[in-house]
Amino acid sequence: GIRGAAQLLARELPDPALRDYTNVIIEEADRLRNLVDRMLGSHKLPQLGLCNIHEVLERVASLIEAESQGRVPLLRDYDPSIPELLIDQEQMIQAVLNIARNALQALLENPLQQSPHIILRSRTLRQFTIGHQRHRLAVHIEVIDNGPGLPPELRETLFYPMVSGRPEGTGLGLAITQNIISQHQGLVE
Repeated sequence: GIRGAAQLLARELPDPALRDYTNVIIEEADRLRNLVDRMLGSHKLPQLGLCNIHEVLERVASLIEAESQGRVPLLRDYDPSIPELLIDQEQMIQAVLNIARNALQALLENPLQQSPHIILRSRTLRQFTIGHQRHRLAVHIEVIDNGPGLPPELRETLFYPMVSGRPEGTGLGLAITQNIISQHQGLVE
């Protein structure tokens, strides 16, 4: 329904520049449909393809900037030398978006925070071990905010389903993120 309404709206818009907004709605509706299909359906393996991690980060940045409506600046600190990765782009957008959204919500819920901001940072790590496997080269993505931080009582159970630090939270975002990152042989901390 959301996708169809956005398509109809796109046809009626007098200014073609406004179609960027309807395209975001359509693309996000498709991404969310795929996410729900994966969550409710069988646990399919990621659909891997070569992707520049900064495409993922830029997509997340555009969504967070739209959600914050300029209230929380988003800073980018990218390492341009990172090679393309073999990842499921949609899943990786969802994983990073879940973390960035948590950062945004923490900042918006803490109005006394001085100069709230979020930083998206990418780096490479050499000779990095994940589990029992040593990787010659790994990508390290950080979502950094200057919010209040995690309550100590949540740190041990943070990635469990249905655990949330917010009354209106579902407790699914970080559990989904951990599952996605694990399927990509990665680590989320």
